[in-house]
Amino acid sequence: MIGFILLSGCNRAAEKNPRFYDAGVSRELAGHRKAQIKNLKYELSFNIPRQKEAAIEGDITLRFDLASRQEVLIDFREEREKIKEVIANGVPVDKVRFENEHIILPASSTVEGANGIRIRFTAGNQSLNRNDEYLYTLLVPDRARTVFPCFEQPNLKAEFTLQLELPADWKAVSNTYIRSETVTDDRKTVCFAPTEPLSTYLFSFVAGKLERREYTRDGRTIAAYYRETDPKKVAQLDIVFGQVMASLHWLEEYTGIAYPFAKYDFIVLPGFQFGGMEHTGATLYNDNGIFLSEHPTPDEELNRAELIAHETSHMWFGDLVTMDWFDDVWTKEVFANYFAARIVEPLFPEINHTQNKLKTFTAASLSEDRTMGTNAIRQPLDNLRNAGLIYGQIIYNKAPVMMEKLVDKMGETNFRSGIQEYLKTYSYDNATWDDLIRILDSKTTEDLAAFSDVWVNRKGMPTLTFRTDGQELEIRQHDPYNRGLFWPQRFAVTLCGERDSVIRVNMTDTLFRMQLPFVPSRVLPNTDGRGYGVFVPDEPALHWLAAHWWEIEDDTARQSLLMVLYENYLAKHISADDWVNSLITGLPAEKNALVASTASGYLANVMWEIAPANRAEVEARIYTMTQNHPLPSCRIQLMRLFMQNAISEPMVKKLYILWQQQSDKHLNRQDYTTLAYELAIRMPLESEQILRTQRARIDDPDRLRQFDFISRAAVSDTARLDTLFNSLLAAENRRIEPWTTAVIRYLNHPLREDQSVKYIRPGLEVLEEVQRTGDIFFPKNWAAALLGNHLGSSAYEEVVRFLNERPDYSPLLKNKILQAAYPLYRANN
Repeated sequence: MIGFILLSGCNRAAEKNPRFYDAGVSRELAGHRKAQIKNLKYELSFNIPRQKEAAIEGDITLRFDLASRQEVLIDFREEREKIKEVIANGVPVDKVRFENEHIILPASSTVEGANGIRIRFTAGNQSLNRNDEYLYTLLVPDRARTVFPCFEQPNLKAEFTLQLELPADWKAVSNTYIRSETVTDDRKTVCFAPTEPLSTYLFSFVAGKLERREYTRDGRTIAAYYRETDPKKVAQLDIVFGQVMASLHWLEEYTGIAYPFAKYDFIVLPGFQFGGMEHTGATLYNDNGIFLSEHPTPDEELNRAELIAHETSHMWFGDLVTMDWFDDVWTKEVFANYFAARIVEPLFPEINHTQNKLKTFTAASLSEDRTMGTNAIRQPLDNLRNAGLIYGQIIYNKAPVMMEKLVDKMGETNFRSGIQEYLKTYSYDNATWDDLIRILDSKTTEDLAAFSDVWVNRKGMPTLTFRTDGQELEIRQHDPYNRGLFWPQRFAVTLCGERDSVIRVNMTDTLFRMQLPFVPSRVLPNTDGRGYGVFVPDEPALHWLAAHWWEIEDDTARQSLLMVLYENYLAKHISADDWVNSLITGLPAEKNALVASTASGYLANVMWEIAPANRAEVEARIYTMTQNHPLPSCRIQLMRLFMQNAISEPMVKKLYILWQQQSDKHLNRQDYTTLAYELAIRMPLESEQILRTQRARIDDPDRLRQFDFISRAAVSDTARLDTLFNSLLAAENRRIEPWTTAVIRYLNHPLREDQSVKYIRPGLEVLEEVQRTGDIFFPKNWAAALLGNHLGSSAYEEVVRFLNERPDYSPLLKNKILQAAYPLYRANN
């Protein structure tokens, strides 16, 4: 055992740059280590007990070449007591400085050239995601250091060698193949082959009671690990395997590079925080995204295929070539989403994929870009501990919108050539967006740097207003932040009159004027969906669209113009009641599943804003559509929104009978569980009986754990709800983040707005801790669950007061609050 001392920071070899010693990993420290450390390898072993409460003991040897003898900082975000022993180059280190999440080795413990640092430690639990019968690591973006000591930065790629000791009846999965497996009594030791060069956030292992199934095609074998017990859902693995294989084949053909890692296995887990995570050889998926219900909607089937293609694309974009620093994390996400959309096109030939990209990329991006918390695609990042706050709809969905425009600007052939050069130049290495732009710039005469500056480096989006004067069309593009920016883009405009005519607009400045071939009765903007921003038609066109959008024949135009209407509703150019009336008038005639899905989603968003006197009639009309809409997928989506939004007494009675009898066979088990939560909130006197009955219907042990966690938020006892909320202020009680988010959302249900305002202040006060202890999407999801259902002035005042009292609050975290509070700000301004 070693004696440790905690020093205040004197006698530092690198005093000239004190930011080396900041908590987290500063950009300065990362840059210094990148220049000094080469040929990095990690040799890791963990001893995993069966009981999740027992400690996991670990042993790591870090091997690397050092440019000169010097002080070395190794990252470990755990208590000092968890470091058991440090041996540097064969010599025990008697006095190790441990400061601000760093093990600081003095220069006297290192040598120029080859170094070997062995550390025995107790693993941190934060990112081990331990459950009764399984555990899994999730280390993105800076969580590897919460499990084991390492150099936590994406541009120090390393070879990992892993050994696990675990219960003999558990299976183990990691980035590479199992090299050996030995069993002794009730324990076994599993040794994995060394990995290709990986960033720390991509290292992964999963261990537990898992089922395994293999699939082989064209000489390639992949395996799935899962805990699902429903045979009908497990049967869907054939579809999943097929989509993985199709994605691999497409990417190999497009990039000219064979799959660059040892194997491709995936693990499907209940309660997984994300849709998926692209660990090489051990990709993780959330079970709800992979195992669909017996009657999936087109949206659900598309989403699954796109998720699989997204994570598979990361093998080339993110894993093979990795961003140099997490300010460019969007460069891996833009390619994953952009190429995923292209990969699924041949898998779903019946789908209008231009329309689908509008529904996904553009709509999702607008959801954040319209808020006061919007941000540029590329954001500055001073310290890796804040990297999780970079993630959001802008990097996932505005970036592919931008990429579509960039490809259109330079041409597909030039773009593909540039992408292939980029991958070959930086294979198993790191690159920046500027590195890519330099390569793409060499393939075209277009000024990509200027294009990139406004689309990538600047926040916000333009507002485009339309005006006609006789045969003259005028389009003005306005920068809402008054910076004088304009966003170069092309889109179509449809002129309506005696004959409809489509014109192509190329916005190369803030003002576009054009003489028209005739005097139009109305001008419909962005009918090809290629434009991005808030499109504001003139008043006659806006009124006509609200009354006739469903009569537009072209699916893409109808989708795009429905989105134009929604943005104008949010901008308060259309009242809530007029918007609802437009939706429920047009929806019965809609025969395109994607447009119907979009309209249904918009309907759900406006239900709590309509006048109380109109509510019962609107609910009755929606219920009628749930029974007779011509599209089965639309009936399901409308029923789901109806379950979560109906409050009139006759409709609640219908829902109660539906829940009792489970008479709608198109709804799945999770739908009926959700309905039980909603009914318990609406029927407080019957809430305990409803929840008991629903619990008795659940036989899957993982889903039973989920129900027991979430159902606590559906009871009627206010004191119990307060106790539940207060318990979630402690990190150990919110480990399973999707379930925690659901609890917070039900605690802040629209029907509980008056009693839940008191949760806002403590919920916001703990947000920094949520960010520190949670995974990348959790701060935004926490804030959205806390604030998203509130519209009242008291809730608004709580948020404004909280932010006003903290002028130095983290800008990245403040943006998450402002994004989540958009409905609240809109309702009160």
